[in-house]
Amino acid sequence: MNVVMFVYVAVLFFVLTPGVLLSLPPKSSKFVVAATHAVVFAIVYNLTYKMVWKLSQPSPVVVLA
Repeated sequence: MNVVMFVYVAVLFFVLTPGVLLSLPPKSSKFVVAATHAVVFAIVYNLTYKMVWKLSQPSPVVVLA
C-alpha cells in the first residue's frame, strides 16, 4: 500500500467517525450509529479508491528520440 492511500484511508476513517463530521441516525444506540458509519465508510471508499489510487501513481515518462 502506498503512503497516499494509507493517508487517504486514515483521513476518511477519521472524518467518518461518529460525531466528527456527522452522526447518523440521530438518537439511536451506539451499535446502530457505528454500523451506519461503517456502511457509509465502505460506500465512500468503494466509490473513490480507484480515483485516489490513479492520482497517487507517478505519470509515465515519454521519451522522444
